[in-house]
This record gives sequence, C-alpha cells and structure tokens, in this order.
Amino acid sequence: MNYNRDSEFLIERKLQLSASKSPSSQLIYQSIIALQVEIDRKRHDDSDPILKEVECAMKLKFGKYWGNWNNMNPLIFIGNILNPKNKLQMMKVIVKKLGRTPTSVKEFVDSAKQSLETLLTEYKGINDILNVESQDMQIECDDGYGGTSGGGRLGGGLCDELFVDMEAQNEEEQLQEISNKVDKYLADEIEKRSNQSFNLLEWWKGSKTRYTILSMIAKDVFTISCSTVASESAFSLGKRVVDPFRSSLSPKMVEALVYTSDWLRAEFSFWKDPTDNDLELYKEIEEIAKNANVSQGRANTSSSPSTLV
Repeated sequence: MNYNRDSEFLIERKLQLSASKSPSSQLIYQSIIALQVEIDRKRHDDSDPILKEVECAMKLKFGKYWGNWNNMNPLIFIGNILNPKNKLQMMKVIVKKLGRTPTSVKEFVDSAKQSLETLLTEYKGINDILNVESQDMQIECDDGYGGTSGGGRLGGGLCDELFVDMEAQNEEEQLQEISNKVDKYLADEIEKRSNQSFNLLEWWKGSKTRYTILSMIAKDVFTISCSTVASESAFSLGKRVVDPFRSSLSPKMVEALVYTSDWLRAEFSFWKDPTDNDLELYKEIEEIAKNANVSQGRANTSSSPSTLV
C-alpha cells in the first residue's frame, strides 16, 4: 500500500499552504494542479480498492471548489505569474501537462495576462492619485480656448470635442504603456530554480524602482493567506464542519472573525516601529493633505462675493 506516500504528499502540501510567516499565495495554483494530478492517478488505480474509494470522494470535493478554472479567483493565477521563477512559462507547462490543446493553452494564458494588466490599471490609478501634490491649477475650457470669458479662438463645441479626443488618446496610450510594463516583466530572464538564496519578498523589494506598480501589486498579493480553513478539515469525509448558522454569516462578519482570529493567533506584538519607507509615506500624505486644504481655502476665497464699501 502507498498510504504513507500519499500521506506525505498531502502533509507536504498542507504545510506549504498553511504557512503564515512566508508568502504562500504564489503556491496555490501549482498545488491545485499537483493535487488534481495525484487524485486522478489514484482514482484510476485498481490495485487498492479502499484507497480508490477515498480518492473518488476527494475528487468530488476537489471538483466542487477547483473543478472549473473560470470560477477561480484570478489572484491565484496572478500570484503564480508574479513569482519570478514561474511567470507565464510555468502556467503554460502545467496546462500542456493536463492535455489541453494549444488553442486552449493560449486562451488560458492570455486570460491570466489580461487579469494582471487589468489589476495594473487599477493600481496605476491609485498611484496617480497618491502622487498628486497640488490641485491649485484647474484647466478649464473657457480659460485658454475661448468661451465667454476670454473671447478666444475656438468655439465651445469644438473645444469640448478636442478635449474628448485628447482624453481618448491619453487612455489608449496608458493602456499601451501598461501592456508594455507587463511584457517587460514577462520578457526578463526567469530566476533559476537552483538559486537557493532567492527570497521572493526581497526580490520584489529590490525591483521596486524597476517595476513600481507591479511591486505594489506583489506586496498586496503575497500578503494574502492561502486559506483560513483548518488544514485537517480540507478533505474531511465526515459531517459538515460549518453549521447552517455560521454558513449564513454576512461577509462583513466573516471578515471580522477572520481578522480577529489572525490577531489572536499572532506571535508578535501589534505595534512595530515604522520603517523609513513608512515615515516617508506619512510625510507625503501630510503634504498632500496640507496642499489640498490650502487649495480648498483659496477656492473658497475666490468664490465668495466681494462687498463694496
């Protein structure tokens, strides 16, 4: 019997995905595929009827959550792509190993890449907002391109049309820029698996200036825990672990319970001294708030009616 071998395989995956002091979100996709391959292999093995029955029950539960890739959270694939040892190459190899057609492989890989580009667009918008230092100058159509105040050169309708075209062109260029940034990261050399000193978080920290927005995404993605479910309950063949009352909790209540559980289990103090980067960020936020208040004060002053004495 291969009970010991199968147990070691499951225990190894359990320990990897249950890690709390190291990033594990980049391991989810590969672990899912490894489990799928192992379960399918044992499910078609007639040498041990008891083990085959167990594997069939596991397959049903596995298929319920991970049977359809289209229903998976895109962050599972993004976490795998943001590992410099994997990128898109590992994803292509895995999908081919599962016997998918070349067309299916291309569609899946393109979809994963598109998800990363979409996320990069969202983060770029947030980063642009944080980098705004002042809103003193507000460009208005009537100020420089005609209208009632300036007696200018262009009519209001034409001016509006020009601004609409300019915004469309700017949006198109930004999308192209985002695509180029993703392609640049994917085209760079993949980190060697034999590099024992490789540290995922340190790599992204050192690449912050080269991949500014991608490093922000990686920082958030790699802080996500693989699962908050007890590992021993992952393939429980017994009764339901969650009763009907707990399964009907609102999303906010579930989030509160999960965070509270993490805080209570933490081995370190809630407080930690801010780093130089944290202090620099606090300073930038204070400057932005200060400039915004000054701009608001000027706007209120200019909009208030004058009193003739």
